[in-house]
Amino acid sequence: MLATAIEYHIADVGDAWGIFREGVQIAARRDPGDAIAFANFFADRETLMSPHAVNVSADINLHRTLKHLRDVA
Repeated sequence: MLATAIEYHIADVGDAWGIFREGVQIAARRDPGDAIAFANFFADRETLMSPHAVNVSADINLHRTLKHLRDVA
């Protein structure tokens, strides 16, 4: 039986965005776009290596930051 989906999560960790895999921080990026790209790269890579579904999610702070960036663009 397959396990549940593998989770990548991006969260505000103070002065950077932490990227977590299954609750363990694997990286931090200061730029929100870099954090998203990093998480998506590893999630895409993992879909090729694993039969499990892979999800990428973000905390509310990243959603607010992205909305602000869209508003000022």
